[in-house]
Amino acid sequence: MKQNKLIVAVAPDDRTRQRIIQRILMELNFAYTPVDANKLIRATVHDFDLQNTYYVCADNFRFGDSPITLQRLVELAARGMAVIIGVRRLPAQYEFICEAYYE
Repeated sequence: MKQNKLIVAVAPDDRTRQRIIQRILMELNFAYTPVDANKLIRATVHDFDLQNTYYVCADNFRFGDSPITLQRLVELAARGMAVIIGVRRLPAQYEFICEAYYE
């Protein structure tokens, strides 16, 4: 069962991070194969219309870039929507709102 937190794939390497996100999408039944999962992954969260989206799945995110975007992502996750983001590293101050996946 999905917790109402941001689902974060943490890896310094882009390919590793993408594999983690693919696995998460398959665990949440958004995709059956890694190829299907690739179709759902966008480069950044700004590729989504955050006002009208049903899920967010982005490969590159930085927690310090935009506090307003981060607040919107947390609100979406709190409502039960899947918010899956890939990061190079997870800052300690954001660990409590995240469900982190490492490889």
